[in-house]
Amino acid sequence: MNEFQIGGTVLLSLATFGLFGNVNIVVATLRKKHLRSKSGILICLLAVYDFVCLSFEMASGARMISGVLLNRQTCFKINIAYFCIQMISASTVIGLALDRLMAVSFPIWYIKHHLIYTVLISTVPGALFSTAFTILGLISMDEENATRPACTTGNLLPRWIQKYANWTLVSMNSLVVVVYISAYIVLYLMRRRALQNTELRVSLKSQERAMKSITAFLAVFIGSWFLSKAEQTFLVPLDDSQSIVLHVIKATVLIPVMVSYSQCYYILFWRSTEYREAFIEQLKCQLNVKLKRSRQKSSITAF
Repeated sequence: MNEFQIGGTVLLSLATFGLFGNVNIVVATLRKKHLRSKSGILICLLAVYDFVCLSFEMASGARMISGVLLNRQTCFKINIAYFCIQMISASTVIGLALDRLMAVSFPIWYIKHHLIYTVLISTVPGALFSTAFTILGLISMDEENATRPACTTGNLLPRWIQKYANWTLVSMNSLVVVVYISAYIVLYLMRRRALQNTELRVSLKSQERAMKSITAFLAVFIGSWFLSKAEQTFLVPLDDSQSIVLHVIKATVLIPVMVSYSQCYYILFWRSTEYREAFIEQLKCQLNVKLKRSRQKSSITAF
């Protein structure tokens, strides 16, 4: 089994856990009204985007295991929707960080702030960037027939465009870090002001609870995403077939990417009481359904 088959197997395994978690986030958001806050809606959108990205990664994993080779044109056609969703997802993460910054900077105004503005701010930039890169890719696509065993969003576009697309994603995720650190600084300063304002104090406490859960999610997301980019940039281009370590790294280079798409459910299960209660309720429902089906099969077999 070569590194691509190993990577494909690992990819499919992780994607299964990720798909399960993202579906549960969407179901919980639809079922529970108190989870449909502004930040909750953005988390739900991210779960939808991550579900789509994981679906594309599963298809890529299947191709890696089966040894299917694609040229650049075919790779572009298959994964361009994935590339666009990835850009919009990165933009939505920025929107989530901005949402937290607005919530702690203007807590009273934030309560009256309409959700549609938050969604637009979160999705439009990513949609514009992805559209621009897609058009440039279509115009500049060469007639390269070289095949590749792994077709990813990191090698989708012509090289000069791919470089700018990668740096755009790096800049967007770096902005998330800056905005979220700013939100924590503002929260610290607002706490002091809230000592003499009861309404402000209550609002800040609510936002602070939400930030604790989202902080862990963003930390894992950003950490895993930057780790994947570091591996792709500095390690994967090395070519030393005699190095066992390099083969292992090549086989596992997609793990950080899969973690960034899969971790939200498990982080929320760990950090958020509200989400955990909804998830446990859903798990119990799923177990009850399985028990009923097994009992029905047993009764039919008995007859």
